[in-house]
Amino acid sequence: MKKIILFILTVTCAVCFFSCSTGNNAKPQEQGTTVPIILSTPEDGTAEAQTDQPTEIPATSQPTDVPEPLQISGTVKLTVNNESGTEKESLAPRATLKAFKEKYPDVTVIYEESNRTTYPQRIAAGDIGDVFWVDSIDTVKFQSQNALLALDPFIPKMNIDIGDVFAGSLDAGMVGGSLYMVPRDYNNIILTYNNDMLTEAGISFDNSVAMSWDEFKNICKRVTVIEESGRTLRAGAALKIWWPAVWEPFINGFGGKWIDTENRKINISNDPKVMQGFEELLKGIEEGWLYPEDLQLTDPYISNKYSAIPLGDDNVSHVCFKNFGSITWMDRIGGLYDSKGIDWNFCPFPALPNHTVSSHATGYAVYSGSNNLDAAAALALFFLTPEGQTAYHSEPSTTVPVLKSLAGENFWKGTGTSWTDKNYGAFVAYPDLSAPFELSLQLPPEVADIFSSNNMITVFTKAINGFDSIENLLTQLQTKANGTWEKISRN
Repeated sequence: MKKIILFILTVTCAVCFFSCSTGNNAKPQEQGTTVPIILSTPEDGTAEAQTDQPTEIPATSQPTDVPEPLQISGTVKLTVNNESGTEKESLAPRATLKAFKEKYPDVTVIYEESNRTTYPQRIAAGDIGDVFWVDSIDTVKFQSQNALLALDPFIPKMNIDIGDVFAGSLDAGMVGGSLYMVPRDYNNIILTYNNDMLTEAGISFDNSVAMSWDEFKNICKRVTVIEESGRTLRAGAALKIWWPAVWEPFINGFGGKWIDTENRKINISNDPKVMQGFEELLKGIEEGWLYPEDLQLTDPYISNKYSAIPLGDDNVSHVCFKNFGSITWMDRIGGLYDSKGIDWNFCPFPALPNHTVSSHATGYAVYSGSNNLDAAAALALFFLTPEGQTAYHSEPSTTVPVLKSLAGENFWKGTGTSWTDKNYGAFVAYPDLSAPFELSLQLPPEVADIFSSNNMITVFTKAINGFDSIENLLTQLQTKANGTWEKISRN
């Protein structure tokens, strides 16, 4: 019996020794190569990404541990989306690259410009830049395909002070609690206003703070001019009510909660507090002081009411307040005001009882198939450093720095323009209340698409022109969204 026991113990030890030796000396699994995303070719010959069943890049392309220290050397490629194709738009990223190379001279950065419409094909082919431009929508889409690198492990190794980054900007690049897009800018939705109209009406206000909704309505009504026939000659405000940056603060502004993530449900028409936000907007339109920008007014009554208001941004001389989404709009909107000799300025978006501020950001992501992840991560995260932000936002036609510590600096406030006297503080007011308005960051993409801008344009157009009630129209979207969310949850 003792011999049997001794034999069993001997065999057991041998097995354990062999297993441990194999584990310690096993060859590490090689990094997975990029698997092309399946593309389909429509009848028109243009390639588009197949999003129903995206082919994922193997998980092995995501490093499980960041080497210590980072090897910031070698060659990386930066792909910039220069939609305008102008040299002016390329100045900011080029200035950032110059500052990056001064700090990290061992890195060679190849700069290229490529329209964002080519990115799905380039990711599929594996020739996208190591670092490339994205917005929040692209971030969610490409992350779901495992095409992006999670940058959280690299942040402490780059000595990034995350607490100094505006939350609304940082959140725009977060998916599933991890950072995939490094924000390059910070954009709060604010208002421009025609100060000549206010002066004529004997109105002054503090443009450093947000007016309450009631205060805002009162001022808008006072500056509005309506003929006896009911036609509005001058409106207090013009808002893009179809834009989630505008309608979301309203439906969240009266205590309602339209997204129930715990139960995976949308609550709009069945929540009076949510509906109040939509009803406030439609009431302003009916009363004649709120012009709904970009919507076709076909009903004879409503089209006649606003027939004196010019279409598009040319209405700056006929409305007092207008929504303003980014300093990059400055050349167009500011130029229109100036061309008409109008005294104008910025102010915060009005504060609903439950005050939130819509924000958005774009930035840069790291391709998970990069052969130089360390240098690529360092380049992307350089946009969160004081040096990177100062270099980027010192160029014209950029936006607001993402760092709180730079909010009081003057280099980004209209330098090189005739608009240095404007109220740039409006762009950084209420940072603790700002949140990204992109629905794809709040909902599954299939559900977010149901509330796309095109669909909301349809909803508001039909409601304003009397084709159906806003409640019925929103109930239809709500029903479709909840059915889609339930189907996703089952799968």
